[in-house]
Amino acid sequence: MSGAEFDQHAAAYDGGLDNPVKRMMGDSADQFIAVKARWLLRREKGLFDGKLKLLDYGCGAGDLMRVLTDLGARADFTGCDVSQGMLAEVVKRWPARHGVPPFLSVQYGPRTPFADGQFDVATISAVLHHIPVTERPVVYAELARVLKPGGRLYVFEHNPRNPLVRYVIARTPIDANAILLDAREVRAGLQDSARYDLDTDYLMFMPPGVAFLRDVDRALAWLPLGAQYVVAAVKSR
Repeated sequence: MSGAEFDQHAAAYDGGLDNPVKRMMGDSADQFIAVKARWLLRREKGLFDGKLKLLDYGCGAGDLMRVLTDLGARADFTGCDVSQGMLAEVVKRWPARHGVPPFLSVQYGPRTPFADGQFDVATISAVLHHIPVTERPVVYAELARVLKPGGRLYVFEHNPRNPLVRYVIARTPIDANAILLDAREVRAGLQDSARYDLDTDYLMFMPPGVAFLRDVDRALAWLPLGAQYVVAAVKSR
Protein backbone atom coordinates (compact mmCIF):
# COMPACT_ATOMS: atom_id res chain seq x y z
CA MET A 1 0.00 0.00 0.00
CA SER A 2 1.81 3.10 -1.26
CA GLY A 3 0.64 6.67 -0.80
CA ALA A 4 2.27 7.89 -3.99
CA GLU A 5 -0.52 6.50 -6.17
CA PHE A 6 -3.09 8.59 -4.29
CA ASP A 7 -0.98 11.70 -3.69
CA GLN A 8 -1.23 12.53 -7.38
CA HIS A 9 -5.05 12.55 -7.16
CA ALA A 10 -5.38 14.33 -3.80
CA ALA A 11 -5.75 18.00 -4.73
CA ALA A 12 -8.34 17.36 -7.44
CA TYR A 13 -10.09 14.41 -5.80
CA ASP A 14 -13.85 14.62 -6.36
CA GLY A 15 -15.10 11.16 -5.45
CA GLY A 16 -14.95 9.83 -9.01
CA LEU A 17 -17.22 12.48 -10.53
CA ASP A 18 -14.72 12.91 -13.34
CA ASN A 19 -16.63 9.92 -14.76
CA PRO A 20 -19.63 11.16 -16.84
CA VAL A 21 -21.80 8.15 -15.99
CA LYS A 22 -21.43 8.79 -12.28
CA ARG A 23 -22.21 12.48 -12.82
CA MET A 24 -25.54 11.43 -14.37
CA MET A 25 -26.47 9.70 -11.10
CA GLY A 26 -25.65 12.57 -8.71
CA ASP A 27 -24.69 16.22 -8.64
CA SER A 28 -21.90 15.90 -6.09
CA ALA A 29 -19.69 13.29 -4.47
CA ASP A 30 -21.28 14.13 -1.12
CA GLN A 31 -24.63 12.75 -2.33
CA PHE A 32 -23.04 9.32 -2.79
CA ILE A 33 -21.21 9.49 0.53
CA ALA A 34 -24.38 10.60 2.32
CA VAL A 35 -26.06 7.30 1.41
CA LYS A 36 -23.41 5.51 3.47
CA ALA A 37 -23.40 8.15 6.20
CA ARG A 38 -27.19 8.00 6.70
CA TRP A 39 -27.07 4.20 6.82
CA LEU A 40 -24.34 4.36 9.48
CA LEU A 41 -26.21 6.93 11.57
CA ARG A 42 -29.33 4.77 11.56
CA ARG A 43 -27.23 1.90 12.87
CA GLU A 44 -25.04 3.85 15.31
CA LYS A 45 -27.27 6.28 17.21
CA GLY A 46 -24.41 6.87 19.65
CA LEU A 47 -22.56 8.85 16.99
CA PHE A 48 -24.81 11.80 17.85
CA ASP A 49 -23.75 12.07 21.51
CA GLY A 50 -20.01 12.75 21.12
CA LYS A 51 -18.86 9.80 23.21
CA LEU A 52 -17.89 7.21 20.59
CA LYS A 53 -14.38 6.99 19.19
CA LEU A 54 -14.53 6.32 15.44
CA LEU A 55 -11.62 5.44 13.16
CA ASP A 56 -11.99 5.98 9.42
CA TYR A 57 -9.31 3.67 8.01
CA GLY A 58 -8.06 4.82 4.62
CA CYS A 59 -9.99 8.05 5.10
CA GLY A 60 -8.77 9.74 1.90
CA ALA A 61 -9.80 13.41 1.91
CA GLY A 62 -12.00 12.84 4.97
CA ASP A 63 -15.28 13.00 3.10
CA LEU A 64 -17.11 10.35 5.15
CA MET A 65 -16.21 12.02 8.46
CA ARG A 66 -17.15 15.44 7.08
CA VAL A 67 -20.53 14.28 5.73
CA LEU A 68 -21.30 12.44 8.97
CA THR A 69 -20.62 15.71 10.81
CA ASP A 70 -22.81 17.60 8.32
CA LEU A 71 -25.61 15.19 9.24
CA GLY A 72 -25.22 15.81 12.96
CA ALA A 73 -22.65 13.24 14.13
CA ARG A 74 -20.49 14.38 17.06
CA ALA A 75 -18.10 11.47 17.42
CA ASP A 76 -14.44 11.61 18.39
CA PHE A 77 -13.17 11.17 14.82
CA THR A 78 -9.75 9.83 13.81
CA GLY A 79 -8.63 9.32 10.23
CA CYS A 80 -5.64 7.49 8.79
CA ASP A 81 -4.38 7.03 5.26
CA VAL A 82 -1.26 5.99 3.35
CA SER A 83 -1.39 9.27 1.37
CA GLN A 84 -0.05 12.39 3.07
CA GLY A 85 -1.56 14.38 0.21
CA MET A 86 -5.02 13.07 1.02
CA LEU A 87 -4.58 13.82 4.72
CA ALA A 88 -3.61 17.39 3.84
CA GLU A 89 -6.90 17.64 1.95
CA VAL A 90 -8.83 16.61 5.08
CA VAL A 91 -7.59 19.75 6.83
CA LYS A 92 -8.14 22.00 3.80
CA ARG A 93 -11.69 20.78 3.24
CA TRP A 94 -12.84 20.61 6.85
CA PRO A 95 -15.48 23.34 7.35
CA ALA A 96 -14.68 25.94 10.00
CA ARG A 97 -18.23 25.54 11.38
CA HIS A 98 -17.32 21.99 12.44
CA GLY A 99 -14.44 23.16 14.62
CA VAL A 100 -11.11 21.37 14.84
CA PRO A 101 -10.49 18.75 12.10
CA PRO A 102 -10.26 15.07 13.07
CA PHE A 103 -7.05 13.67 14.48
CA LEU A 104 -5.06 12.33 11.53
CA SER A 105 -2.24 9.83 11.18
CA VAL A 106 -0.21 8.52 8.26
CA GLN A 107 -0.30 4.77 7.67
CA TYR A 108 2.81 2.97 6.53
CA GLY A 109 1.25 0.09 4.67
CA PRO A 110 -1.73 -1.55 6.38
CA ARG A 111 -0.47 -0.95 9.93
CA THR A 112 -1.58 1.97 12.07
CA PRO A 113 0.03 3.56 15.16
CA PHE A 114 -3.05 3.11 17.33
CA ALA A 115 -3.33 1.10 20.52
CA ASP A 116 -5.07 -2.24 20.80
CA GLY A 117 -8.78 -1.81 21.44
CA GLN A 118 -8.72 1.98 21.02
CA PHE A 119 -11.92 2.48 18.99
CA ASP A 120 -15.62 1.84 19.51
CA VAL A 121 -16.36 2.01 15.77
CA ALA A 122 -14.23 1.65 12.65
CA THR A 123 -15.13 2.28 9.03
CA ILE A 124 -13.29 1.35 5.86
CA SER A 125 -15.06 2.82 2.86
CA ALA A 126 -14.13 2.10 -0.76
CA VAL A 127 -10.59 1.16 0.29
CA LEU A 128 -10.24 -2.62 0.03
CA HIS A 129 -10.51 -2.67 -3.77
CA HIS A 130 -7.29 -0.62 -3.87
CA ILE A 131 -5.41 -3.12 -1.70
CA PRO A 132 -3.66 -6.12 -3.28
CA VAL A 133 -5.47 -9.36 -2.49
CA THR A 134 -2.45 -10.75 -0.62
CA GLU A 135 -2.38 -7.73 1.73
CA ARG A 136 -6.07 -7.73 2.63
CA PRO A 137 -5.75 -10.24 5.52
CA VAL A 138 -3.30 -7.86 7.22
CA VAL A 139 -5.84 -5.05 6.91
CA TYR A 140 -8.59 -7.19 8.43
CA ALA A 141 -6.27 -8.15 11.29
CA GLU A 142 -5.30 -4.52 11.92
CA LEU A 143 -8.91 -3.40 12.05
CA ALA A 144 -9.71 -6.19 14.51
CA ARG A 145 -6.73 -5.19 16.65
CA VAL A 146 -7.73 -1.53 17.10
CA LEU A 147 -11.41 -2.30 17.84
CA LYS A 148 -12.59 -2.70 21.41
CA PRO A 149 -14.35 -5.94 22.39
CA GLY A 150 -17.92 -5.36 21.31
CA GLY A 151 -16.73 -2.72 18.83
CA ARG A 152 -18.34 -2.38 15.43
CA LEU A 153 -16.66 -2.42 12.04
CA TYR A 154 -18.37 -1.28 8.84
CA VAL A 155 -16.90 -2.22 5.47
CA PHE A 156 -18.37 -0.25 2.56
CA GLU A 157 -17.41 -1.38 -0.93
CA HIS A 158 -18.37 -1.18 -4.58
CA ASN A 159 -20.50 -4.14 -5.59
CA PRO A 160 -18.98 -6.06 -8.53
CA ARG A 161 -22.34 -7.77 -9.16
CA ASN A 162 -23.67 -4.45 -10.42
CA PRO A 163 -22.69 -4.05 -14.12
CA LEU A 164 -22.85 -0.25 -14.00
CA VAL A 165 -20.35 -0.24 -11.13
CA ARG A 166 -17.92 -2.35 -13.14
CA TYR A 167 -18.32 0.01 -16.12
CA VAL A 168 -17.65 3.13 -14.02
CA ILE A 169 -14.71 1.69 -12.09
CA ALA A 170 -12.99 0.61 -15.31
CA ARG A 171 -13.14 4.21 -16.53
CA THR A 172 -12.21 6.13 -13.36
CA PRO A 173 -8.53 7.20 -13.12
CA ILE A 174 -8.11 6.74 -9.37
CA ASP A 175 -9.43 3.17 -9.74
CA ALA A 176 -6.96 2.20 -12.46
CA ASN A 177 -5.48 -0.59 -10.33
CA ALA A 178 -8.68 -1.57 -8.53
CA ILE A 179 -9.54 -5.22 -7.87
CA LEU A 180 -13.20 -5.39 -6.87
CA LEU A 181 -14.37 -7.82 -4.22
CA ASP A 182 -17.82 -8.98 -3.30
CA ALA A 183 -19.39 -9.21 0.14
CA ARG A 184 -18.64 -12.92 0.48
CA GLU A 185 -14.90 -12.24 0.28
CA VAL A 186 -15.17 -9.49 2.91
CA ARG A 187 -17.15 -11.72 5.24
CA ALA A 188 -14.65 -14.57 4.87
CA GLY A 189 -11.71 -12.24 5.47
CA LEU A 190 -13.26 -10.79 8.60
CA GLN A 191 -14.11 -14.19 10.01
CA ASP A 192 -10.52 -15.30 9.49
CA SER A 193 -9.21 -12.29 11.47
CA ALA A 194 -11.44 -12.28 14.57
CA ARG A 195 -14.73 -13.50 16.00
CA TYR A 196 -17.52 -11.32 14.63
CA ASP A 197 -21.27 -11.36 14.26
CA LEU A 198 -21.85 -10.34 10.63
CA ASP A 199 -24.63 -9.04 8.44
CA THR A 200 -24.75 -7.42 5.01
CA ASP A 201 -26.88 -4.71 3.40
CA TYR A 202 -26.87 -3.51 -0.20
CA LEU A 203 -27.12 0.20 -0.94
CA MET A 204 -27.55 2.71 -3.73
CA PHE A 205 -30.12 1.17 -6.03
CA MET A 206 -31.49 4.61 -6.86
CA PRO A 207 -29.78 7.91 -7.80
CA PRO A 208 -28.52 9.18 -4.45
CA GLY A 209 -29.69 12.77 -4.93
CA VAL A 210 -33.39 11.84 -5.19
CA ALA A 211 -34.66 12.06 -1.62
CA PHE A 212 -38.11 10.54 -2.16
CA LEU A 213 -36.52 7.30 -3.42
CA ARG A 214 -34.54 6.65 -0.22
CA ASP A 215 -37.26 4.38 1.17
CA VAL A 216 -37.00 2.26 -1.99
CA ASP A 217 -33.28 1.83 -1.36
CA ARG A 218 -33.92 0.74 2.21
CA ALA A 219 -36.58 -1.75 1.13
CA LEU A 220 -34.17 -3.37 -1.35
CA ALA A 221 -31.26 -3.71 1.10
CA TRP A 222 -31.53 -7.53 0.90
CA LEU A 223 -31.02 -7.62 -2.88
CA PRO A 224 -27.34 -8.16 -3.87
CA LEU A 225 -27.43 -5.79 -6.84
CA GLY A 226 -27.01 -2.36 -5.26
CA ALA A 227 -24.07 -0.25 -6.40
CA GLN A 228 -22.58 -0.48 -2.90
CA TYR A 229 -22.72 -2.92 -0.03
CA VAL A 230 -21.85 -2.74 3.63
CA VAL A 231 -20.71 -5.61 5.78
CA ALA A 232 -21.41 -4.86 9.43
CA ALA A 233 -19.26 -6.75 11.95
CA VAL A 234 -19.66 -6.76 15.73
CA LYS A 235 -16.53 -7.98 17.48
CA SER A 236 -17.08 -10.60 20.15
CA ARG A 237 -16.44 -9.52 23.72
